[in-house]
Amino acid sequence: MNGKLAVWIVVGVVGALILGFVGGIVGGTVFSPKSTDTAGLAKDLGALQARIQALEAKVATSPTPAGTAIKIGVVDAETLFTRVFLPQVAAERSALQAKVQAIQDLQSKYAQGQIKQDAYQQQYAKLQAEYLEAQVQVNMSMLDKMIASPGFANLRADLQNLRDQAKPLADQVANLVKQAQVTILDYTAFFNQLQQLQNAFQQVDQLLTQVAAAKILEISQQVAQEQGYDMVLRTKDVVMFQRAPAITDLTPEVEKRLWNLFPTK
Repeated sequence: MNGKLAVWIVVGVVGALILGFVGGIVGGTVFSPKSTDTAGLAKDLGALQARIQALEAKVATSPTPAGTAIKIGVVDAETLFTRVFLPQVAAERSALQAKVQAIQDLQSKYAQGQIKQDAYQQQYAKLQAEYLEAQVQVNMSMLDKMIASPGFANLRADLQNLRDQAKPLADQVANLVKQAQVTILDYTAFFNQLQQLQNAFQQVDQLLTQVAAAKILEISQQVAQEQGYDMVLRTKDVVMFQRAPAITDLTPEVEKRLWNLFPTK
């Protein structure tokens, strides 16, 4: 890099991706928590988060040598997440959205008096369980794709451990769906368990989003180092003005390399 070291303000990308793989799709669960065995999952969430933080720590931070022209690039991390990572679970997200719509339709019918309370409660419980199952499918599918990708080899063991811990909880969700297909005798217990499982998978979703963000950061760093950039900025909430000849958008090159993480068969 001709003696230059990059200054990485783009590190803020990890905290900037707030939508997540499930985010932006609103469910309707507002239940009281109940204890569910998520200790193993919490342990692996912590281990993987530590690994992500270790990757971020590798980002170089050093001032540019005096008298040297600064070469600056920008990366649109939010767009990269939307364009590259969300399509990997497009089918699963579509199924999730269908459950959201079904819940809204049911609520509308109940509000209009088209369905009695007992029937509404039963159908609502069933749809909420199916909604959570669809959410789980988004997370597990993304986990599987990350584990299978050579580009995530440095996190594979942690991702696999996370999947191993999440699988029994996913099975509990499937059991709740089966339970909801017949008469539910104790709605309070049903909804409490559902809420606890939903909380667990929200944590998984957030962590997978952080993994994606860390990978965007890592590849942005690779591109900038190869092309001799001193500074890379995140376009959203950072760059208020840019003079085109002075600042280069590295997003297209980063996007191309991110797509290589998920080769099509």
